[in-house]
Amino acid sequence: MLHRTRLSLAITLSAMAIDASAENIYKLDQVVVTAARTAQTVDETLAPVTIIDRAQIENSQSTTVAELLNQSAPGVQITSNGGPGSNSGVYVRGTKTAQTLVLLDGRRINAASSGSAPLEFIDPQTIERIEIVRGPRSTLYGADAVGGVINIITRKGSGRPALTVKAGGGNRRTGEYGLNYNGETANTRFNVGARLFETRGYDRTVAKSTPDDTNWDDDAFRNKSLSASLSRQFENDLEAGVSAAYFKGKSDYDDVYNPTAKPASLFTQSMVDAYITKPLTSAWSARLDAGYISDSRKSADKASKTDNKTLSLSWLNDIAWSSNQLLTTGIDYTNDRVDSSTTYAEDEQSNTGVFAQNLTTLTTSDLQLSGRYDDNEAFGGQFTGSAAWGIDLSAGLRLVASYGTAFRAPTFDDMYRQSSYSAANPDLKPEFANNAELELRGVIDRHTHWSVNVYQNNMDDMLNSAKRADGKWHTVNIDKARIRGVELEASTRHAGMEVSTNLTVINPENRSGVNAGKKLHYRAQKLIAFNADKDFGQWSLGGTWRAQGRTWTDPGNTQQIPGYGTLDLRASFQWAEGVKTQLKVTNLLDKEYQPVVGYRGEPRGIFATIAWSPKL
Repeated sequence: MLHRTRLSLAITLSAMAIDASAENIYKLDQVVVTAARTAQTVDETLAPVTIIDRAQIENSQSTTVAELLNQSAPGVQITSNGGPGSNSGVYVRGTKTAQTLVLLDGRRINAASSGSAPLEFIDPQTIERIEIVRGPRSTLYGADAVGGVINIITRKGSGRPALTVKAGGGNRRTGEYGLNYNGETANTRFNVGARLFETRGYDRTVAKSTPDDTNWDDDAFRNKSLSASLSRQFENDLEAGVSAAYFKGKSDYDDVYNPTAKPASLFTQSMVDAYITKPLTSAWSARLDAGYISDSRKSADKASKTDNKTLSLSWLNDIAWSSNQLLTTGIDYTNDRVDSSTTYAEDEQSNTGVFAQNLTTLTTSDLQLSGRYDDNEAFGGQFTGSAAWGIDLSAGLRLVASYGTAFRAPTFDDMYRQSSYSAANPDLKPEFANNAELELRGVIDRHTHWSVNVYQNNMDDMLNSAKRADGKWHTVNIDKARIRGVELEASTRHAGMEVSTNLTVINPENRSGVNAGKKLHYRAQKLIAFNADKDFGQWSLGGTWRAQGRTWTDPGNTQQIPGYGTLDLRASFQWAEGVKTQLKVTNLLDKEYQPVVGYRGEPRGIFATIAWSPKL
């Protein structure tokens, strides 16, 4: 490979998009920014990356982000308490939900109260692409990027202005109605979208008690979403833009502790982000970002509520200080606030992080060194660092060796939650992890790629619950764990046929206390997915088969849910120019399974849509 050419490309792309939001480079083929917070082509990255682009999102016909993630990337396991709208968790490389950082246009959306991200409420129709980076990234993003980073990038304008109107329906009284208008004109890009998705759902719980047990009922979901973006490239190479997204709805659920109730959650998620970027010299590009995210949830009876609000600011720079050196550096600031019906000893905290990463491009290899210091007013300072070395071998092979440290910050629930049965513990330390990894990747031709990753992640000071002398529970730093894993990924495209597959085998082992030697619960030790799609011109056909092994449901490994596999099929037909019909069958064989103990996986479902894109 021509390394000087690759470095020049990185500098050029960095002048266009400095951070992870990727507002104005999403349309470039196989360009990723989440892995290094600077623009790189996929083959340049020194981290395992999976990209889900807009074409794949449309082709998959997925109705939830969880469904998209579940079939696309190795090492990613999704748990949920039922179908659309149910609580969803993401386990990347055996780490739990709060140990994976989730971004929306580069802004973290992990709730400060619980550490989880509202994946179940984000509408796939508002998404342009998803970048999944596996492995520690705290040196770039700070807290919670232990298992990896998932960056969900909303749609931006591109090309000739176009309007798409979409409507669909299926069993369980499922309906979808939406429109999207986007394009680019006179150096101005825009996108506006709206969608309503609703379903009667199905009965999610497995066990029932009495005939009047309301857990027998179906659990409905309704989600209204709006999204918009506007950006402009000015003559002096300055670019500025703003984007916003809004989700609001209602999600029914079953309460196994109160079987006569009919509970529901009312949710509102909103995000706004503004940026300005400009090349200051031929070798220095800078970007300023400001974002605000609000996550509000309350029970339908108004008895409980939790509002998470996050303000974030960042200043990012790319500096090509030598012909083969690229320095990426910046400052991040976040302020989190929680307003809840639950009592918290503290309801606000802020964090300031300073980071620097240097990429050295040599004749046959690349060396990347990075470090970051976070100053958090709750738990103090934390330093993380990483190093990665990519070596070009013969015959299209590349070997990447890396080592990195990461940490997960205690949440407001961990440190400050107070109730009749729980107590605050403001003296908690962050969880700390170190990860060593080897990756071998290969390129057979332009459309055929494969990779194998082997890694070990050691975690210390892990957070867990313990009972105090007064009988109340509180969170303490007591656990250690070691996760070893192997990931295989391959994809090819030939003669209108696209095939991709991934396989993950992990050994997530508890290394402390009475459960030392036991497997970490809710971590499937085997995951496999296979996707195939064939384009016949007017017609296209495809399917996804996904399976996972058995899962222990308790720390002592005394109970487990069996492994399972599901098969989804999809088809589309182009009736005429601008008119397209899609059909999807989920869980074709109507497999009965439990993604979480006590809750049923989604039964067989059929859904059809029609999309009309008139000429304007």
